[in-house]
Amino acid sequence: MSSDNHPAVATRDLVCEGVVAGYGGAPVINGISITATGGRILAVVGPNGAGKSTLLRALLGLVRVREGRVLLGGKDITNKPLEELSRIGVGYVPQGEDVFDTLSVSENLDMGGFILQRKQREERVDAVMEIFPALRSLSRRYGGTLSGGERKMVAFARVLMPDPAVLLLDEPTAGMSGELTSVLLEQQVVMLAGLGKAVILVEQKAEAALKVANDAVVLVGGTIVLAGTGKEILEDDRVGEIFLGKHVGGVA
Repeated sequence: MSSDNHPAVATRDLVCEGVVAGYGGAPVINGISITATGGRILAVVGPNGAGKSTLLRALLGLVRVREGRVLLGGKDITNKPLEELSRIGVGYVPQGEDVFDTLSVSENLDMGGFILQRKQREERVDAVMEIFPALRSLSRRYGGTLSGGERKMVAFARVLMPDPAVLLLDEPTAGMSGELTSVLLEQQVVMLAGLGKAVILVEQKAEAALKVANDAVVLVGGTIVLAGTGKEILEDDRVGEIFLGKHVGGVA
């Protein structure tokens, strides 16, 4: 059925309008506008210092937005605390410390569902185990004993516990080999979007991210210098110049 008959389908998009944010002094990102749509992956790429992590943190209320706004389902969520965002449909997987080392996999999932009632939590554990069946054999293993790939699987499963509409992933392949990077992005991240989630993927490994992205933006100096589909950006000759630090369209 069309979204006209079910407006809630379209209203779970995360929209960032003209956001300016930073840590004090001059802003780090200037006038950023993006839209993350359910069932699609939006890759945010750019060279070191481009403002990718600041953008992510601004969306999550971890860096104060000075101008512009962030909307979820048409509701203004600008500068809302992270705990409140998790209750209204925003999930976040940080680059590091994404799993509790001293807890078992099952306990990690329970922590991910802390906002749920016990019965709901049990139902969601079953649901995420269906999505990531490999976790069943790992359920009693402690987070600190898991491999990098296993840890990220647990992190993804944990963030799915409250069944969020939007997933923000901060460099999920950091420290991973090329083979593990391909598995994580091409299988697991694509699967998350296949669940209907709007996925914002901030990733340093630009080529790998663009290959799986439906939509993409390239940040340089805190502004968007290129935007389009993942395929369009991947095939744009200017991308190589950007990552070599050359000027593109007058922007360093």
